[in-house]
Amino acid sequence: MTRPRIGITKPVSGDWLVFAALWLAVRLAGGRPTAISERHRRSPARIDGLLLSGGYDVNPHLYEGVADPKKRYDNGRDELEMAWARHCWDKQVPILAICRGCQLLNVSRGGDILQKIEPDILKTYPSGPIGYAIFRKSIEIIENSRLAKVTGRTVLNVNSLHRQAVRRTGKGLMISARESHGGIQAVEAEDDRFVLGVQFHPELLIHRAEMRAIFRAFVEASANTSH
Repeated sequence: MTRPRIGITKPVSGDWLVFAALWLAVRLAGGRPTAISERHRRSPARIDGLLLSGGYDVNPHLYEGVADPKKRYDNGRDELEMAWARHCWDKQVPILAICRGCQLLNVSRGGDILQKIEPDILKTYPSGPIGYAIFRKSIEIIENSRLAKVTGRTVLNVNSLHRQAVRRTGKGLMISARESHGGIQAVEAEDDRFVLGVQFHPELLIHRAEMRAIFRAFVEASANTSH
């Protein structure tokens, strides 16, 4: 079987370790990964599945939010990924969106973002690289959602350390997982198309079967729509 072509978004420079982890996860799942960025432009006709990756916050002007002068925004990447997300939605090309990607997917559908997580929640986050590497939190997955069916779980321990989150879901999207205080941890398409956004990083937990299952389901859906 021909490996489906999976476009993985990334910034023009940097984030190569994250891209490498995503590349490996897609390859192990049976896909053929390729970079998409302002430098690595691809024709939509050459992609069977779209993976929106993590990175800097989405610029708030895209959802009528308030920009923070202390933050860096990548407007070129935002514009590129918004176009890709909308195209793939319209053409029913499978989409897997991770962390920032989950938020951008939601914005591309007319939703918005909670720009600041509650300080009491941020206090529970670790400091230092070791703490970040081993941190886990429990999320509850909605029964019969795509995420529940893919992972075989309704409770999952994940590595979610975000400081922004989906607030109001966009058109055609539904919530499929929350954490204990109610924060949204995953969204997916309301219909049968494969569109899944997660706030955690399954590519960094690829040693776990349920995380590999997310990539496998995504790649299999992309194979079914291969050109």
